Amino acid sequence: MKTIDTDVVVIKDSQAFGTKELLAQLQDIHPFDVSSNTELALAKKQRAAVAKVIPALKKQRKAFLADMEEQLNEKFPELPAIESLANDLLDDFDSEIKPYVSSIKGERLKQIQPEIDEVAANYEVEPYTAPADYANEEYWTATNKPSKKLRDKIVTDVRLQKVDMAKVEAKLDSEKRKSERLKDAICSIIDNVDRVNGLYSGDDVIKLLMPLGEFIKD
Repeated sequence: MKTIDTDVVVIKDSQAFGTKELLAQLQDIHPFDVSSNTELALAKKQRAAVAKVIPALKKQRKAFLADMEEQLNEKFPELPAIESLANDLLDDFDSEIKPYVSSIKGERLKQIQPEIDEVAANYEVEPYTAPADYANEEYWTATNKPSKKLRDKIVTDVRLQKVDMAKVEAKLDSEKRKSERLKDAICSIIDNVDRVNGLYSGDDVIKLLMPLGEFIKD
């Protein structure tokens, strides 16, 4: 089996060492036909060795980028200061925006309810109360108006509700038909009972109860 030394590659001081050696090692490896357990074990072992190359290079690249970032920040100290200040400003804006947004979520839900009712009426389904997530920022514009994304979601939710209703109605209809068949089967048994003699053998009873077979299977 061809060996692979991932530790041969070292990136330091903006230079890469050992890359040619590792490339040569990989170029010397060739997949082969696997037709026995011995070859399978060897192929898996060789593949596992190759699989270690990519994470090893990622580790070196990450270390290099971290070192370069440190050098960049040392050379231009304004960069980390800019990033830090920008994050602080974002936090400050969020601390002002979020409480207000929380306070108007109820108003948003009231505002969007008529649209829900209208769409539900168009699809001939029962309207539903606007769920809390409809008030989330992702569904509202900067001027606090319902976005197209929210309107599309309402249509999707209503259509899903219509599909669910159709499934429920189909199930209820199926159960109703089954109940009617059961009633008919029982009536058939009662009608076929010999009220005069009233004596039945085992086979007679089985034949008499055969109409109930489909319900016993269920």
